[in-house]
Amino acid sequence: MSRDPAALAADEEPRVQAEVQRAAVRQLLGGGPFAESLHILLVCVVAALVWNSLPLAVTAGWVGAVTAAALLRTWWRLRVRRRTVSTEEALRAVRLTVTGLGLAWGVGAAMAIPDLAPHEGALILVVLTGIIAGATSTLVGDRLSFHYLVFTTLAPLPIGILLQGQSRFNLIATILIALFALGMERVHRRGYRTFAERVRSGVLLELSTQEVARQHAYLDALIASTPVAIAVLDDQRVVRSVNPAFEALFGYAAAEVVGAGIDRLIVPEGLRSESSDLETRVRRGEVVRVELERMRKDGRRIQVRLSAAAVKAAADGALVALYEDISDRKAAEAAMREARDLAERVARARSAFLANMSHEIRTPMNAVLGFVELVLDTELAPEQRRALELVRTSSEALLTILNDILDYSKIEAEHLELEAIPFDLPKVVHATATLLAVRAREKHLELTVDVPPDVPQMVRGDPTRVRQVLMNLIGNAIKFTDQGEVDVSTSVARRDGGGATVQFRVRDTGIGISPEQLGTIFQEFTQADASMTRRYGGTGLGLAISRRLVTLMGGELAVTSEVGHGSEFSFALSFPLEAAQVTARATVSLGGRRLLVVDDNETNRRIVRDMLGAEGMAVHEAPRADAGLEALRRAARAGAPYDLAILDAQMPDQDGFELATAVRADRALAATRLLILTSAGQRGDGERCRQLGIQAYLTKPIARADLVEAVGTVLAGTVSAPGEADLVTRHSIAESRHALRILVAEDNPVNQQVATAMLLKRGHQVDVVSNGREAVDAVARERYDVVLMDIQMPEMDGFEATAKIRALPQGRTLPIIALTAHALSGERERCLERGMSGYVAKPFKAHDLFAAVEGRGTQPADTTAAPSPAVDLAAFRRTMEEAGAAEAVDGILETFVATMPQRLDALAAAARDAEAEPLRRAAHAFKSAAGTIGAGRLAALLEDMERAARDGDVAGACDKLEHVRGEAQAALDYLRTATKGG
Repeated sequence: MSRDPAALAADEEPRVQAEVQRAAVRQLLGGGPFAESLHILLVCVVAALVWNSLPLAVTAGWVGAVTAAALLRTWWRLRVRRRTVSTEEALRAVRLTVTGLGLAWGVGAAMAIPDLAPHEGALILVVLTGIIAGATSTLVGDRLSFHYLVFTTLAPLPIGILLQGQSRFNLIATILIALFALGMERVHRRGYRTFAERVRSGVLLELSTQEVARQHAYLDALIASTPVAIAVLDDQRVVRSVNPAFEALFGYAAAEVVGAGIDRLIVPEGLRSESSDLETRVRRGEVVRVELERMRKDGRRIQVRLSAAAVKAAADGALVALYEDISDRKAAEAAMREARDLAERVARARSAFLANMSHEIRTPMNAVLGFVELVLDTELAPEQRRALELVRTSSEALLTILNDILDYSKIEAEHLELEAIPFDLPKVVHATATLLAVRAREKHLELTVDVPPDVPQMVRGDPTRVRQVLMNLIGNAIKFTDQGEVDVSTSVARRDGGGATVQFRVRDTGIGISPEQLGTIFQEFTQADASMTRRYGGTGLGLAISRRLVTLMGGELAVTSEVGHGSEFSFALSFPLEAAQVTARATVSLGGRRLLVVDDNETNRRIVRDMLGAEGMAVHEAPRADAGLEALRRAARAGAPYDLAILDAQMPDQDGFELATAVRADRALAATRLLILTSAGQRGDGERCRQLGIQAYLTKPIARADLVEAVGTVLAGTVSAPGEADLVTRHSIAESRHALRILVAEDNPVNQQVATAMLLKRGHQVDVVSNGREAVDAVARERYDVVLMDIQMPEMDGFEATAKIRALPQGRTLPIIALTAHALSGERERCLERGMSGYVAKPFKAHDLFAAVEGRGTQPADTTAAPSPAVDLAAFRRTMEEAGAAEAVDGILETFVATMPQRLDALAAAARDAEAEPLRRAAHAFKSAAGTIGAGRLAALLEDMERAARDGDVAGACDKLEHVRGEAQAALDYLRTATKGG
């Protein structure tokens, strides 16, 4: 690693200073013999010149002192050469001898000058100045030595001069001596700086040379020890040097490679043009990294990764190439590809096996369950009915186990794919709980469902898997609870503009789970303890599958429990919101109506309060029948009677029917409408309700939409006398069905009979064909509302038949429901991709078949022939009529038509400015107005534009502007046509 020159100088400063001192000592000692001899010679010359002018003692003393000082310096110099002394000790000795020599000259001159003539004194001064001037070079290495010499030589002179007298000449001489001393000090300072810099530069140069040599040695060692093969090439592609790794990789010695062309050595004949192209790219400044084939000395081909780049600092166009052996990696990749291909083949075989197993097992089970269901609807002896019920229960249990195993196998094989379709979330929760309500009633458990109004209704996700998880959790809660309640609840954990996170909880008051067993309940084929499988039954796969499904949907299934106090399972899922949020709407407005809920279960009271309170009703509660009756009487006496009382059928001391009897016996309460909620319906309850004048009878758990609609229906009707009530039930508020003409294309005679019997019993007209060709011919001859199409049939399968039916004029929009015994992931999508409208898996239950057929059959046969209007004006008028503001409809529509141009202009201006927030605000305001009057398609387009602007996608929002203009014009034209003439 190279070092910065400034950093190098800073790091080596102590060493440089020491070297300067050593150089100074060498310089001070270097001119010793000559300088000492010169001092003796000069003092003798001076003595000869003033011999007659001075007393002999003074002259002899002066000469003796200078000579002694010079000889002392000589003695010290010789002594230093004979033994090693430190630099500091040498400098101290030099300064001492220089001081002695200076004192000998200066004191001697000061003593001689008063007795000398002016010209003789001047001669002595000239000698002394020469000595000082010479010392600027002989003592250049040490500032203190020079200062000592100048001071001891020149300082005594003014004393001797002034002893002659204080004439102007003497004063001028003294001043000149001082000026001379200052001038020599400056000269010596510059000389010393030059000397020190010269020594410093020499030292740094030597250090830099050593550093460069060290770096070269380090780089050479680094290249030599690098495990990657390195070759340096010149501009003729001739090898200039290689490292040992290159020799080991390609099998050449360095002597064989250096000076030879790289192509001839390691590039196969057929790849040399490619090698030249790579060199051209490198010469253009590109760093090339490629995987290619090269050749060893023994002719064996090897896979290498080449990295090549131009050496920018080299003037001769050198290139450096690195070769990394990737043969092992390539072999591993090939092995991984083979393993992947093998795994895919195994997975396909496993998938095919699962599909065939599913088909082979489900087909006979379809017959078993279908015929059992049909036979159970006939007159049977008690023993026969018990036997058939056992057959149905066992068959359904076997089907459940089969489904669990198939689901687990699909999850393990990563073949289970999730749907992303719009669905009604509260409806799924309530429908799932309703399916299990009978089991809860059989164990005398209270099954409650709480879906608050703020839970979004229409979301996008996989309703089948949500239902499967809830079914398992609720089923387990009922299974492991002997008394108390099972509570199913949802809540909104987080909500943003385009989505919501919904928290699901299933709580029970059952046996609970110990802390030791909590860690194993989600493992496959495991329950809380081994004995539970025998006591409660089950495969032990349900919770494992549920946890996997929740994880696939982006959540985490968690559990808290206490032995003897029950358990709570919870998970949170995030759903994108659908643009159109459908809300349940009562037959009449419920706002301001007064309601009393009489139920001993606090959870049930809270659920009803939340459901109907969101509709604007004033909900009051009573925990017992006697408290409820008193509340009804107290309200009647106060002149503010309740519009409706909802009574729980099962209450201690006095049940709901007994309370209803007491209400009907009180004349003051005769106008009170009554609705019964029951957890355990009994035969004869309906007739009992009619006799008591109860207007509605519903079973728990009840969906919010069903409850709101039932309450609205009751409040819209009149209070009936006992025996004359038109009872509102779950079935009476459902949509009425109409008979459909259905074609069943199925080759299996048993399945033909099952489907036909179910549909005929439902009141539909059914034709049956045995293969796809007959189905095509039948559709060509007759007009059908729905086609049930088996996939696997002789002569022509269901997919081919569907394609041919779609080619017929009457088959273009005909609903075609797939019937298949395949239950693997992707089957539904495959059916839809091949032109089918829906999908029912065999063995199917009656309600599944009816839901698929009647859901499709109620749609118009040709949706393109009768498109929905641009504005649902009828729905808007109904809404305003229910609110008692029908007279305001025409004015609202006129305002919408009048303000539409301004709203479009505001959108266009915001789009031109390309600013997200103004665009979002304009789209939101326009969307609100469009949605209010029933311009659904326009509101949906504006919703998309608002969402894009909110997300910062201004360009995407602007792209929708022309679609908005077109739909707005369509709405405008429709309103003008629909309202023309009043």
